[in-house]
Amino acid sequence: MSARRIVGIDLGTTHTVVAWADPASAAAPEVFPVPQLVSAGEVEAQPLFPSFLYAPISGEVLPDPFGDAPWVLGVHARRRGGEVAGRLVASSKSWLAHAGVDRTAPILPWGAGEDDEALPRLSPVDAASRLLLHIKRAWNEAFLAYPLEKQDVVLTVPASFDEDARELTVEAARRAGLEVRLLEEPQAAFYDYMARAGKDELAALCQRSGGEALVLVCDVGGGTTDLSLIRVRPGEQRGAIEVERVAVGKHLLLGGDNMDLALAHLCESRLVESPDRLPPARFGQLVLACRAAKERLLGGDPPEDVAVTVLGKGARLIGSALSTRLAREEAERVVLDGFLPPASLADRPRRGGSALVAFGLPYERDVAITRHVAHFFARHAPGAPAPHALLLNGGVFRAKRIPERLADAIGAWGASRPEILPHADPDLAVARGAVVYGLSLLGRGVRIGGGSARGYYLGLSAGASGQRQAVCVVPRGAREGIRYDVPGRTFSLTVGRPARFPMYTSDEALDLPGAVVTPDLERFSALPPVSSAFEPGARPGEVTVSLAGELSAIGTLELACVETGADAGRRFRLTWDLRETSPDTAVETEGGVSSGKSTRPSAPVGGKRLEDAREAIARIYGKGRADVTPREVKDLVRELERILGERPTWTAETNRALFDVLWPGHKGRRRSADHERVFWQLAGYTLRPGFGHVLDEERAANLFSLFHERVVFAQEARTWQHFWIAWRRIAGGLEEAAQVAIRDLVDPFLAPSEKRLKKPKGIRAEPDADVVDLASSLERAPPGRRTELGGYLLERTWTERDPRIWAAIGRIGARVPAYASAHHVIPPNVAERWLDHLLREKWAEMPTAPRAAMEMARLTGDRARDVSERVRRDVERRLVAAGAREEWVQAVREVVAVEEADRAAFYGEGLPVGIRLVS
Repeated sequence: MSARRIVGIDLGTTHTVVAWADPASAAAPEVFPVPQLVSAGEVEAQPLFPSFLYAPISGEVLPDPFGDAPWVLGVHARRRGGEVAGRLVASSKSWLAHAGVDRTAPILPWGAGEDDEALPRLSPVDAASRLLLHIKRAWNEAFLAYPLEKQDVVLTVPASFDEDARELTVEAARRAGLEVRLLEEPQAAFYDYMARAGKDELAALCQRSGGEALVLVCDVGGGTTDLSLIRVRPGEQRGAIEVERVAVGKHLLLGGDNMDLALAHLCESRLVESPDRLPPARFGQLVLACRAAKERLLGGDPPEDVAVTVLGKGARLIGSALSTRLAREEAERVVLDGFLPPASLADRPRRGGSALVAFGLPYERDVAITRHVAHFFARHAPGAPAPHALLLNGGVFRAKRIPERLADAIGAWGASRPEILPHADPDLAVARGAVVYGLSLLGRGVRIGGGSARGYYLGLSAGASGQRQAVCVVPRGAREGIRYDVPGRTFSLTVGRPARFPMYTSDEALDLPGAVVTPDLERFSALPPVSSAFEPGARPGEVTVSLAGELSAIGTLELACVETGADAGRRFRLTWDLRETSPDTAVETEGGVSSGKSTRPSAPVGGKRLEDAREAIARIYGKGRADVTPREVKDLVRELERILGERPTWTAETNRALFDVLWPGHKGRRRSADHERVFWQLAGYTLRPGFGHVLDEERAANLFSLFHERVVFAQEARTWQHFWIAWRRIAGGLEEAAQVAIRDLVDPFLAPSEKRLKKPKGIRAEPDADVVDLASSLERAPPGRRTELGGYLLERTWTERDPRIWAAIGRIGARVPAYASAHHVIPPNVAERWLDHLLREKWAEMPTAPRAAMEMARLTGDRARDVSERVRRDVERRLVAAGAREEWVQAVREVVAVEEADRAAFYGEGLPVGIRLVS
């Protein structure tokens, strides 16, 4: 008997599937039916385990045979979640790929609000972990001799999952006690096809295609569309078949969920009168009802129409139900015409306009799958008229007209219609294919080759030429775990000070390691650069190194810089997150691509000027020196500007270099009132915005250790002012607990007198405007606390005509945070109440009103955050009448990215590239 099993787990957006095989047996992979609650009192093992978690309402007693409490998972969870609003976690897999939220924070169910304190909440990582833990317990009960944690487990992920999402998936598995190997889902689907078809059918496919076959794998799941191009050709040895992955598509948050949303929007227009909308929880019920209707209307032997019903709440469960009927013709029109329209090879996905979203997930703006397919194939198979065959995976392809429509669209490119490869049980294929892959690692069956779908390039210092350059460190097609040396090149590496290391990726360029290229934006994408400091504290300089790169199994790139010459032996390592750059954060700069944008000039400061500035700070805050005069202390900032230039020209590197001299002397702030005032003035300025630079997390934590010491010279009003300003400036680097501690201190000074909050002694919350600015900038404080603060300030507007108050209210009520996770945004009904007050103001007398209105009414596409359409229309009209910036009007009218110039925080600008080519 074999000592282990190969287990494949498809952790899907809609369903989770488990398959397994005994490697000592020749039997095909089997699907493991997952036991789960299918009704209030019935447990049944089914091949599909719905990836839904439901929190029972008070008094609802359900059996818990798998230790899932306080959640119910699977079939019954999906059913009850469609009946009870606001208690269902769905599409948690899609949340794993959403960088706009804290994926480790308890943010799900999304949009449930804070009013139900008894409602349990969990993070996207924990949701995935609970699904895996249920599977582990069910498996271990069925296979006592083969505990899942001791088997070879292959866990599938979308091919387009970025490094963050892959790492979080691995972390979810670890929390469930599993060590896993990741496999991309389209590859898994093709492994399943190969196992079922056999070598003879693969050879026949090559013959039908004229010698070799290009197969487009299109995997449309619940939350993502994954595209992969695979080449199948005869091997060198007689009867052998070679299979190679040629390309992988970019991340597309587009799938069955989007189809359900489109149908839900259609039905909603019949259930409620415009501009009214269903609240997020009930709209979630409608989406589930439309999903069930879609599956019936596009399945085998469909009815003419299906009832779509949204139940009421509580005692009015039936009485307040809303119902309409969805016709088969309507479902086909929405899905076929909207998601599978005709598209030529020259078509490109549309980037403008608003995405059809409802729950805060950044869905693809263009839902036309055919346009994404055309663009993908044109980029990766130039000259080829079309793929020879299609392998279609995902539940949506069960509907016969959907694969036919996709094949027709591709056939219209001018070539013959591609062959649709037979693919039984697409819901089960990925899990079975993961097992086949596991067996191939043991030498059983054909292994898909091709290696990495992308090549990776390290950005180099532009030098005197000013031209951006990069060197290939890991080529496209690279194998995992293999070191790739960069031959014939030497480089100079910056040590002793922070530096930026840009990284580019290309899924088109074919370069060998060591090739130096110009990374044009047509063929190359920029990854967020790594900022690092080798040998911090040492004298700044450069060392000559050689380079080698290595790609890990889960998608990290490790770069080794090995010192050469007389002092050879030292190694410097960097690790990149190989994820796609967000268009909202990556911008072109003179030296490459920066993670944030500053509109201010950057002065190239270094050498003696920086050393003189560091010495000026050390003279004041280092060991006490008798020759330091009070005037020198007062004039320190002016002296630094004399040395370095005006403060707005100081780069992030310069600022952090100054902070790193200032911090060790923080006790020196106690020497005099001027020492303390200047300390806080410099500390806040040189550490702002508290994140985005190497070691900032440690710096912000160190500085916060001084918060509870308050101000030593407590009678000095100007020192208190710089104290409050410093915390506002670095707010983005403070965790929630630190931000709450600041709010606890200042709230008694901001709350109305009737709140009777006791003011702590010895604190001067002055000037009031600076304290208000600080409090309103603490975006990580819980939404309830931020709502409370907005109420305090709103009450002031009745008697105070201070524009800064409305600016602060706008920040608190903003629909898009400047730096915090989206789950910190206050409820939209609160923002609507504030907007109602703001719309009554005389905007001609309140210059901050237009921006505040825009921030609170900005359209995000997230029903849990957006104010009502009626309110947005009112704000839009008022902005137009006030002659507000067109960009602000557009932000209220449709979903647009936040302009970097409108963000209060920026990070990473000004660091020099840390490596240059020597020869």
